[in-house]
Amino acid sequence: MNEALEFSTYNGTKLEYAETKTGAKKIIKGLVTVPDIGGEPDSIDTTSLDNTKYKTEIYGLQPAVKLPYEFNLESPSATANIKIASDLEDSGKTYFWWLTFPNGVEVSYRSKVKTSIKGGSTGDLIKFSMYHAPIAEVERKLTV
Repeated sequence: MNEALEFSTYNGTKLEYAETKTGAKKIIKGLVTVPDIGGEPDSIDTTSLDNTKYKTEIYGLQPAVKLPYEFNLESPSATANIKIASDLEDSGKTYFWWLTFPNGVEVSYRSKVKTSIKGGSTGDLIKFSMYHAPIAEVERKLTV
């Protein structure tokens, strides 16, 4: 077995939050999908009249990060994921967030919360989305 592919699944990924960077972390259960973290940087054209065959470019800034998470919606209760997400949104506060993958890779950032109920059809689970727009650069930590 190739050990480099040991963590080829997202199962076990967790999304946690806290009101302060060192505060007690709380998990939001029912996570179904995680977003791409980062994105392709913009390109800055550096082509000059010296170029006769190919254009040239360098990387510029990365686009603003938008992080949509999808969850299976739990039945409403005081501890249901939709209740927690709605309360976070209603507070209007900025929270500290940690997304940890099963192989130990962790990304962290600060963001407010927005939510929406997903559409569906017969036989689908009801889902909701939570949207984050980090207010500073996302930090990545690799545990080696």
